Formats: sequence, structure tokens, C-alpha cells
Amino acid sequence: LYRVEGEKKLKKIKENYKFLEREMSSEHEVLFSSISIAPKIKINNILEIGTFDGVNAFLLSKLFQNSKIETIDLKSNEIDFTSTYKRNKNVEKFINLRDSLLSKIENIKFIELNSVKLIFSQKKYDLIWIDGAHGYPVCCIDIINSVKLLNRNGIIMVDDILIENNENDKMYDSIAGFETLKELEKNNIIKLDFFYKRLDADSNANSKKISYVALVRLLN
Repeated sequence: LYRVEGEKKLKKIKENYKFLEREMSSEHEVLFSSISIAPKIKINNILEIGTFDGVNAFLLSKLFQNSKIETIDLKSNEIDFTSTYKRNKNVEKFINLRDSLLSKIENIKFIELNSVKLIFSQKKYDLIWIDGAHGYPVCCIDIINSVKLLNRNGIIMVDDILIENNENDKMYDSIAGFETLKELEKNNIIKLDFFYKRLDADSNANSKKISYVALVRLLN
């Protein structure tokens, strides 16, 4: 990965769009940027599972300007949408801000879709970013579906991987992603690497709270 050059490209983009510099920023952005300049990696079609406020999709559109990006999230009337990330306080404002941001970018297509239904999709993608529900069963389903939807030389990245946490929270803290990925690795289906989500000491002081970003390639 071209980390140094990736950081430089990311920095330039954030200088032009100040709202991209925020608390939720992490090493996944550096990984995206590094991938975007790797000469042997061709990214034409991108799938993002978990749109949230649209900012990450916006960043992807600037890093991969010649790619088509599909970003999906739950329908706004589903309880898992309205009850998480404090959206129930003003869900209409949240939706309006998200839709306004995404509508400005030509290479982004936003779809209201429960990611579980990707099991019916026949499309193929070169880069898939999984940042939806973090626990069982949805995280496991998202990973399996993504393996099926990935082009042979494509890349899957999975956010917020916990290794030692014993919680099984449906939306937030869970080891579902880790356990699913390790099972696929054990069966020689994927090549798997983990990166620290953040590099500061506070984020990595407690082994049960350390969060990783997984990078996945197909072996077959």
C-alpha cells in the first residue's frame, strides 16, 4: 500500500472540503486513499454498506472520481434506522442533510435497502466497504454477501472489527465480524489483514476495546 502518497492525497482533499476532517475519521480513509493510487488496482465499481450521513461516500467519490459508487442504508422508517446513532432526536433533519450531500455527486447512487437483501444481487464490485450493523446476524450476512459480490481481484474492507470484546450487540460492539472473517480465512476462501482503526495510544490501551479495519482479498 502506498501509505505516504495516500496520506498526501487525502490531506489535499480534506483541505478543500473541511467537513471531511471530523471525529469519525480513521485509518480506513488512509487505506482508501492508498488503494486509489495503487497502479495495479483498478476500482471501477464500489459498494458501501452503511451510508450513515453520506460523508464517507462523498470522500470515496473524490478519491475514486472515475468509479461508480452505490451506497445503501436502511429505509428511514425502519426501527433500526431511527433508533440508532441518536437519529431519533431529529431523523428528518438527518435525512435531509444526507440526501442533500449525496445529490450533489454524479457518481454516487444512494439506495434505501436492507443489506440482507444483497443476497439477491448479481452485480460485481471492485471495492466493498462494510460499515453496517456490527453484530450477529447482519454483520455475518454482509460479509458473506460481499464475498459473493466481489470481483476476483477486488477488495473488501470491514470497519470496527473487535477481537477480544465478548459483547454481542446487534448494532455496535460485537466480535461477529472477526469470527466470520477468521472462519473464511481458515477455509482458504480469503486472505485477511487487520489494521489499527486509530493510531493514538488512548484508542489502543485496552485490548478489549481496540478496533481494527479488516482488508480482505479472495484466494480463489
